[in-house]
Amino acid sequence: MNTFLALSSSLLLATTGLVGGASAAPSAGPPAPVPLAGPLAPATEPVGTPGTGPVQAGDFPAVTGPTAHLTDVRTARHDGFDRVVLEFAGTAAPGYRVAYVEPPITEDGSGAEVPVPGAAFLEVRAAPASGVDLSGDEPRETYTGPDRVAPTDGGVVTEVVRTGDFEGQLAWTIGLQQRVPFGVAVLEEPTRLVVDVHHEPAQPIGAGDTADSEVAGAGAPVVVTDVRLGAHPGFDRIVFEVAGEGEAGWRIGYTDDPRAQGSGAPIEVPGDAVLGMTLTNVALPGDAPDGVQPWDGPDQQQLPGASTLQALVEDTVFEGHHTFFAGLDAERPFAVSRLSSPQRIVVDVLAQDGRPPVDLGSRCEHPDGFALSYPGSWSTNTGDVLPPCSRFAPEPFTLTAGTDVRTAPIAASVEPVPYDRVSAPQEGVEESRSGTVVDGRQGVRIQRTWDGEGLWPEGTRTTTYAIDLGADGPDGPATLVVNTVGLPEFDYERNVRVLDHMVHTLDITAG
Repeated sequence: MNTFLALSSSLLLATTGLVGGASAAPSAGPPAPVPLAGPLAPATEPVGTPGTGPVQAGDFPAVTGPTAHLTDVRTARHDGFDRVVLEFAGTAAPGYRVAYVEPPITEDGSGAEVPVPGAAFLEVRAAPASGVDLSGDEPRETYTGPDRVAPTDGGVVTEVVRTGDFEGQLAWTIGLQQRVPFGVAVLEEPTRLVVDVHHEPAQPIGAGDTADSEVAGAGAPVVVTDVRLGAHPGFDRIVFEVAGEGEAGWRIGYTDDPRAQGSGAPIEVPGDAVLGMTLTNVALPGDAPDGVQPWDGPDQQQLPGASTLQALVEDTVFEGHHTFFAGLDAERPFAVSRLSSPQRIVVDVLAQDGRPPVDLGSRCEHPDGFALSYPGSWSTNTGDVLPPCSRFAPEPFTLTAGTDVRTAPIAASVEPVPYDRVSAPQEGVEESRSGTVVDGRQGVRIQRTWDGEGLWPEGTRTTTYAIDLGADGPDGPATLVVNTVGLPEFDYERNVRVLDHMVHTLDITAG
């Protein structure tokens, strides 16, 4: 097993901003959808790299620069994928975020529920963008089409519905028959934001194994321009996109000692196994070819709905090597391949242990300022005893007022206690601890086996995430605590796996 080196890394999870929009979308039942007048020009290849994770670009959600004015929304079916197009006047392309969202689908501004047919929902948000031009003496509608666009028959898209146009931010929601991979691109002449939705779930690029993989680069050094993640049924995908005349190489394999290149300092990587990934023949960002924008993403990325990937930790380029570490729930088979147009190094990590991937199909909001996803087949509490979105279990359960009896294996709450106190080591009971970042906030994952001196009986195992909410909130210091407990009636190993995935879907607004 090789030991892979990386540079020193600060752990930072990319935060996601949602945007609003005043919309003409209906609030009292859907009107009859308007069919598309005609198909798009023929297209044989879908845009982008297919995946199910969020795709974001153009400094979204910052509302800066000229407003892109929407002129048309259309869709068409192609061989293997459906295409949805938002066309804009002029040459200014808006920033955007395209991501799966959970129902109910609501109208920006009013909050009214908007009916969208389908079993999965892909939200397209753009900023600064609008269907109304406010630059003149009187408002002028630049988009005069329908609020609902019906697709051609035979594809996966059920309907495309306007759900926001408010304060320079535009939103349309694509209803789908199922959650499938999608790709995104901005095309020019005219300016179009294109979303291609594939008809079938993606397949891994190879059968995979756990042996090291090494391929040499060639030609002039390349520059990394994008790093993105995708969750698929049975595997997780990591994509490194590069630009340049040469070819990137790679050295990929498992390591039990992730360390920084140059300094040799240890690097914290969430998870129980670490896959080291070093791209070779890589130029410094300052040496990028003219017109090529080097990637400047977060030092740590996490993927909601992942089968095995806990986090991807990245650092900078050092002597032609760009190293990343994938934190996994266990050593899994992986496959590597180089794809072209554009050049991409794709790593698929396969969940081939007989366990189904964690499907986080439901989402709830807690009144103390956080939201998170949980398995669609599970139950959460109603809010009559504890605040809603506080307890989670794989079967229906009831809570009794005035008792601390644990009737659900996973719990989430905001505690009015400083983070340093909640996360302090407890001698004699800790099995492991690892630092993490959740929604941009410092956190720690702690596994303990209790000795009978605390709340739990001797031998009880717990896994706890403590996330720092800061000391300057309206009620003073606070810590978000999410944990699971291994009581005899609970499946502890399964619940730990569910907990790890749930935590990385947190959206925190408290404080």
